[in-house]
Parts: sequence; C-alpha cells; structure tokens
Amino acid sequence: MSSAPLLLEIGCEEIPAGVVGPGAEALLAAVVGLLDGAGVAHGQAQWLGTPRRLTVHIADVALEQPNREELLTGPPIRAAKDAAGNWTQAALGFAKGQGVDITALYELETPKGAYVAAKKQVQGVATVQLVGAKLPDILRTLPFPKRMRWGARPETFARPIHWIVALLGEAVIDAEFAGVRSGDQSGGHRFYHNHPVTVTADLTAYKSALWNVKVMVDPAERRQVILRGIAQLAAEAHGTWHEDQQTLETVVQLVEWPAPLLGTFSKDFLEIPAPVIRTTLRENQKLFTLAGPDGLLLPHFIAVANTLSEASRATVAKGNTRVVSSRLADARFFVQEDTKKPLADKVALLQNRLYMQGLAEPTLRDKVARLERLALTFAELACPAELDDVRRAALLCKADLSTKVVFEFTELQGFIGADYARRDGEHSEVVAAIAEHYQPRFAGDALPTSGAGAVLALADKLDAIAACFALGLVPTGTQDPYALRRAALGVLRILGEAGVGLELQFVIGQAVRAVLPTPAFDLNGAQICGDIKGFFRARLLALHAQDFPTDLVEAVLDAGFDQVQTVLPRLRALNALRQGDGFAPLAAAFKRIGNIVRKQGELPPGTRVRPELFALPAENRLFEAMQATGALVLQAIENGDFPMACSRLVEVKPAVDAFFDDVMVMADDVAVRHNRLALLHGCASLFAQLADFARIQA
Repeated sequence: MSSAPLLLEIGCEEIPAGVVGPGAEALLAAVVGLLDGAGVAHGQAQWLGTPRRLTVHIADVALEQPNREELLTGPPIRAAKDAAGNWTQAALGFAKGQGVDITALYELETPKGAYVAAKKQVQGVATVQLVGAKLPDILRTLPFPKRMRWGARPETFARPIHWIVALLGEAVIDAEFAGVRSGDQSGGHRFYHNHPVTVTADLTAYKSALWNVKVMVDPAERRQVILRGIAQLAAEAHGTWHEDQQTLETVVQLVEWPAPLLGTFSKDFLEIPAPVIRTTLRENQKLFTLAGPDGLLLPHFIAVANTLSEASRATVAKGNTRVVSSRLADARFFVQEDTKKPLADKVALLQNRLYMQGLAEPTLRDKVARLERLALTFAELACPAELDDVRRAALLCKADLSTKVVFEFTELQGFIGADYARRDGEHSEVVAAIAEHYQPRFAGDALPTSGAGAVLALADKLDAIAACFALGLVPTGTQDPYALRRAALGVLRILGEAGVGLELQFVIGQAVRAVLPTPAFDLNGAQICGDIKGFFRARLLALHAQDFPTDLVEAVLDAGFDQVQTVLPRLRALNALRQGDGFAPLAAAFKRIGNIVRKQGELPPGTRVRPELFALPAENRLFEAMQATGALVLQAIENGDFPMACSRLVEVKPAVDAFFDDVMVMADDVAVRHNRLALLHGCASLFAQLADFARIQA
C-alpha cells in the first residue's frame, strides 16, 4: 500500500508559552490515536510549534485504511432465541441494524454469558476522508487550560484560529473548523513576512519554506540559536549566564525568529541583593542575567527578541534597558523600605498573618513558636553544639514573609530572610540556616549543609504535614494543594542523606504533639501519627520502586523504615543478593520461618531458648549457627555494612535447611514445642533486621 507524509498546522493568534508544547503534543497524540485506532499504518510522528502555530508531522502514512473484519455483539442469547432455538425479533433487528444476513449470526461465549454475534466485513476508506471527518472533533476537544471564543462562532480554541494546513502528500485534507477551511497556506512571521506562504507535507521542505519567511518552526532549532547567542554575548561581556532552563524553555516558545541581544543596567542597582535582581528580570521580563569571573552579578542582561535587525538592535536594547531600570528601581525601593528596621522586628507582624485556619494556633507567629520548640528538640539530639544558632534561626526564618520583596516575589522567601539577617549582623550559621530551611525545595535540590539548617528544614516540613493531617487535609489522587508529597520527600531526604540520624517515628510524634493541644493529642494523636507514617511509607515505596522491584521494596519497608538512612543500603544489598543463583531457596527458607512464626503468634511471656531441651542435632546446629552468626549480622548492620550482613545470613541457611528436614516444630510436648518456636522466633527476628522475606517473590 502506498504512503505519504501527513502535515497538520493550526495557525493562531499568539498562544501562551506554556501551552504551545502541551497543545502540540495533545494534537499529535489525538491524530496518532485516530490512525492507530483505524488501523492506518504510519511512520515516525513528531510535533513542532511556535507561538502562532501547532504542528504535527507523521511520516509514511498509508493512503487508505485497510479492509477489516469487525466483531459485532448483540443481545443476550436468552433474548435472541426462543424456546425452540429460533432467532427472535431481537436477533432479527440486530442483524438488520448491522447490515448482516440472519445466517451470519452465531452464539458467542463471553465472561458475562452467551450473546448473539456476527462478523462484518468493513471496507476501508481513504485516509484523507478519515482525517478530514475527525479533525474538527479533535480540535474541539484538545485539552487546553483555557479555551476562548471569538466573533460569533460557537467553537473554542486556545486562541483565535487564522489558518489550517492539512496535507497528506500532495492532497489537501478537506476539513473546516471555526469557519476556517483547511488548505496548503501557512503564515509567515507576523512582522517580517505577514502574508500567506504555500507549504508541502515534506518535513524538510516545510521547515525550509517557513525558514524563508523568518519562522523557525522546530523548538529545538530555536533553543540552539538562543543558547549560541547567550554564549556569544556572555563572552563579549566577560561573564557567564546564570543557567535558567525554565526561563529558557519559556523564551523558546515566545519567539518564532529568536534574536538574542545584550543589554546593560546601571551599576548602582548592584546594591540590590542578587537574587532580587535575577528574579525581577526573570519573572517580569524573561531575561537572563550574567555573572563575572568572581561569581558576582554583572550589570548586564540578555534579552531574546522576536524581531531584530542591525538597524533596530540599539533601539530594542535601549527599550529593554529602560524597562529593566524601572523594574529594578521598584525592587531597590522595596529593599530600602524593608531594611529600615531589622529583620527581628518583623517577627511580631507574623501574628497578623493566618497560616492555617482551624489549628488551635493558626497564625504564622504560632508556627514560628512551634518551629522553635521542634527544631530545638531535634537539635538536642542531632547537633547539640548548635542550639543557640537553631533557636535564633527558628525565630527569624519566617520574618521575611512580612517584607515587601517577598510579597512581590514569594519564591524569594528564605533567600531574602538570609540576606537581611546578614545585613543585621546575625551569626553566619544563623544566616545559613535561614537560607537553607526551605531545602530541598524540589526534587533534586540541594540538602541543607549545616546542622542548624537541617533540623530547621526538618521541623518546617513536618509541621506543615502534621498541621494538614490534623485538619484532614490529606492528599488524594493527583490533588496535593499543600505540596505535602514534596515536603515528605524532603523530610525523607534530610533523614536519609543529611546525617541527621533521627528516627522517623520520633520526629512525626514530636510534630503532631506540637500541632495538637494535649486533650486532642490524647484522643487522636496516635491515629494521626499512624496516618502520617503510612503516608511516608507510600512516598518511600513510590521513590524506590523506580529503581528496585516493588516486592523487594515492600519487604524492606515492612521490616521497618524508622531509620530512613538504612532503607536504600538495605535495598541495594538485598537486590545484589537476589541476583545470585542461591537467592530463591534462601528466600524460601526464610519465608518458611516467617510464616510459622506469624501463624503461631506470640509465645508465653518469658519463653526463651533452652538448649537442654534440644532432642536432635539439627536443633543444636541451628542454635549454634545463630549464636555464631547472629552477633556478626547485628554488628554488620550497626556498622551500616548491609552486604556483609546479607552474606552472614547466607551462612545460616544450611542449618535452617537441616532443622526443617529433621525437626518437627509442633511437637506434642508443649515445652519442646515452645522451645523450637522460640528458636525460630530468634531466627526470624534476625532476618527481619533486613527485610520481611515473606514479601519477596522468589
């Protein structure tokens, strides 16, 4: 069957930068889904896009849908046949409605019972007809965050549509949407070439045709042009750009013909904290900032224009400088107003700021008081030498929420507090802790490097989680308005990687106790702590199941995860052990012990292993193996050497096998039975230091 490339381009008014990529991806998925669902063969599919167009290109699309056989099911047999086995009117109506002869009907057994069925030969249609018929529905249902109407048309789209290109090879796919009929006419750059241009479905020719009218339709090409321009201009300014991938991706989707240019602002503005300058230029103008060889901010920026000629370069740069100067003058005013009084004076203002309605202590000042108590409790165990710094940092860490700069740019909270604390002459350790207490802010972000910063960050995240769980504000499905999953991962990373060394159960309990008044804690505290711990378990499972088999992660977590720092090493050691040939029988032996212990339940109080009750050599052998190996296993675990602990456990297996071969655990003599069960309990508890082997699928 012959084939040809398929090209769709929806030309619009300027689409928001954050919508171009997702919109083009959704269009591609819908068209590919249509072809696949109809059985139309095709080659590689890709999306392209600019602020004024969403494009889909699919190579080697079959020109016709193949003929196919459809299975049709009708009413249940009980309704389709009478007592004599003849077809009823229900069956006849089904056959007539489907256009098949009554002789084609037969009984089909399904999980839901017997139904009348028939097979129908369906003639394939031309692909241009198939796509043309469905394209309006596809455009009508694309999942944009917001859709708009224009003129008197009832249809909606991300922005008003100006043209539709729909081609399969040289053939135009006939379709109409929002009063616009498809064709082979695209549009050039709004300012350089604002009139129609004829395109073809060949991808290279299509890109070339738009390139000639100043449109780089491929986002990857625009990204490379921008990066090359940034590198060149930064070198001219004797600096390097502050890498900002998020702004880069935004700018890529803001322009059709990118033209990077270098701008300058007054050196006087460098007295403003560098994060404020960078954020002001990034958020308000989508500009890139530069740093000198010493790492300090340079009085330059890089803008990416959508139109630029040599004649207009100076004018555009001057216009950007004027706007930047105005924005930075506002930022300087905010800083000057903020720093008229020390940061500590702003703590009292937090009493007027609501943190979370429904808490017994609902204001931000109340939260600060909880953070002081929590962080000091953690610091007494994790970094007792830093108690004074922790106390001061906890008091000041939220004060910048009352500043004008953070009111304007909320993402600077923490950074501004640290800068103002430094200006006020606070200890460098206090400044660092204030700056670090939001870390990690996102997946892959750096952890706090100071003990004070780590315990304060831990307290801040746990307080948010405990407060939300106490109020029933628990994440569900994809809904997580308070970003508790991110906070939980931050807690787990701090406990697991930052060397804090506190147990998860302990820190959860302290956070819940800080949030709930005593009567409420006595009534509901245990349940809330349990719910939060289950929440953390789910986060650990989701985190580690990306890299390890789910059953292995479940086994390790079921053995305990209060010491978060041991979870990943245990997983790595057991996963390595699992790769060996002898793991399956080893796991089976350990699993058998666990099953017996669980089934028999707790032994009478005071029950212990009594060697004088051993009746068989296999009992002695297992007991001696446990005595010899158990201490070594526990020592290896205490040293964090989990591969060694695993290898020591392997040494116990022969004794376990011999025990099950020779010994009947459930002896008639109660004392002997309890003695053997006690031996297995000891063995199981040793294995449980690493994992619940019953969870592992050998």
